[in-house]
Amino acid sequence: MSAPRRHRLIEISRARQVPVLEDDFVGDLRYEGHGLPALKALDARGDVIYAGTFSKLLMPGVRVGYLVADGPVLDRLARLKHATDLSTSSLMQRTLDRYVTVGRYQTHLRRSIRTYRSRRDALIDALRTTIPSVAVVAPRGGLFAWVTLPDGARATALREAALRRGVDLAPGTAFFAKPAEGERYVRMNFAVHDEARIGEGVQRLAAAFADLNA
Repeated sequence: MSAPRRHRLIEISRARQVPVLEDDFVGDLRYEGHGLPALKALDARGDVIYAGTFSKLLMPGVRVGYLVADGPVLDRLARLKHATDLSTSSLMQRTLDRYVTVGRYQTHLRRSIRTYRSRRDALIDALRTTIPSVAVVAPRGGLFAWVTLPDGARATALREAALRRGVDLAPGTAFFAKPAEGERYVRMNFAVHDEARIGEGVQRLAAAFADLNA
């Protein structure tokens, strides 16, 4: 989201008195350019609740996240957390604190960025070479690429055909308030598999396109 759109979202939130929950689970993954400030950093009145986690970039089993909030909502969230599971593992929190404090997290982050940048490039190159009818822009961060399908193609139908070829993807219908508006788009994860598997997956996706057009 561009800087002007971020500021505009804060303005709308304030005018409508609707809070924003900012789920910044991979904000540290930046491949090019400079990171933009979080919505929370632009929030002067406490309209944004900021959520983050270490589970995505370190390991799922860490199960340590955090919230940044202001005002009465913070006390309410703390009470709900206590009522749900008392607290997150103290041992895990202390271990994570030591890991971050000695700089190991930054080392891990730099290594992750190199790995995921290479996989991102492999996906983008494979799509542009193998399925030139789709449009894709290399994301500057995160774990996913947003792909625009050619005219007449439907994301839900493509996913069904792709599954038959052994490939899965997320249809854009899952990300729109009006699902029909997402039929021209799919979201693809490039973080799970290495470059060779990504290339194979795109070849299978190309076969799925051919099945739809047969």
